[in-house]
Amino acid sequence: MEDKDIIGDGFSKVLKMMSLNGFAMSFVAIFVPIYLFNLGYSFQMVMIWMMIHHATLLLFAFITVKVSNKIGLVHSLHVRFGLLLTYFLLLLFGLKDIPVLFYIIPIISGAESAFYWIPLNILFVRNTKEKNMGKSMSKFIVIPKAISMAGPLIGAFIAIHYGFNILFAFAMFLLFFTFLPILSLRSEKTNFIFSKAKFKEIWQKNKQYFVPEIIDNLAEDAMALWTIFIFIQLASTLEVGIIGTITSVASLFFTLTLGKLTDQWNKHKLIKIGAFLVSVVWFVNFTIGEFFPNQYLFYIATIFATLSLKVFLVPYSSLMYNQARKDDAQFLVLREIPTVLGRLILFSIAILLNKHLPLIFLSVGIIFIYFWFLDTRKLNEVSAPS
Repeated sequence: MEDKDIIGDGFSKVLKMMSLNGFAMSFVAIFVPIYLFNLGYSFQMVMIWMMIHHATLLLFAFITVKVSNKIGLVHSLHVRFGLLLTYFLLLLFGLKDIPVLFYIIPIISGAESAFYWIPLNILFVRNTKEKNMGKSMSKFIVIPKAISMAGPLIGAFIAIHYGFNILFAFAMFLLFFTFLPILSLRSEKTNFIFSKAKFKEIWQKNKQYFVPEIIDNLAEDAMALWTIFIFIQLASTLEVGIIGTITSVASLFFTLTLGKLTDQWNKHKLIKIGAFLVSVVWFVNFTIGEFFPNQYLFYIATIFATLSLKVFLVPYSSLMYNQARKDDAQFLVLREIPTVLGRLILFSIAILLNKHLPLIFLSVGIIFIYFWFLDTRKLNEVSAPS
């Protein structure tokens, strides 16, 4: 009997592509908001950029599975590659001189993200085993970070000494190599149905995930706001690069160990422990941001925020992805509704509280108390029709 955690030569190639992609994007992804700030855009406008990106991602999640019905999952990843290059070319050569591109580029980046994550998540679920999902999930998270953990720091160095144009051009060059591992893959066609009846059926079986997914994404994307907040406080591109590298290093070995424990221990207890730690960390982050803004405290807080979030995410995501086996792509696409809703709520609040960002961190800590009392055993139960 095969004893691999992630099975299939095809998926191993996709995982290689994901690792190369993580390496290339690690140089630039964290710096896109900083680049927008340097072009003179306000914090509120950067939040609007992120909202457009995620709203588009939701729309294109449905378009992606429609396209995969025609050309297959792997060829959908090929479409993503073209969108990604277009995104960088416009960001690099168009945004400075054509202001209207500010509203077009995040649409392209949202579409690109949909054509990347939807096929990737489906392939992940199809090529992993339920009993080893914790270990597989940790590899899914860690392997790309293992080769990209120095990326943010190197990216900061390039941006400071050679400018953002060189940085983005370098990332574009690296992205050409991400395409190579999947060139030889055959792209099976899919037959995903999104009728009104199917939508209702999946909703009835999985509506218990709606609120948890909203709250989960509040905490995950609060990390993006935390990085932006640090830049605003310290006005340093280098500090953002250091924070990005610290995040990768902190999560690397810890996440692999946690994945093994998730398969051996009680996932539901780990989720409770993780939720408690996430709340405490965001309370601490609020205190540091509001009363003791200091680069070294920011470093320490980022490490603990990263670790606590992983304690929660690995067992929680294991439950969620195992649930996805029951409805395949339809579940993963419909899951984007609460996921994106949580992000839109977060960025909307950030616009309103742009002068008091630490209050957002306090709010995330309070809201995450929800998971202290949630009976997560019910998450993988099929809900009865209403």
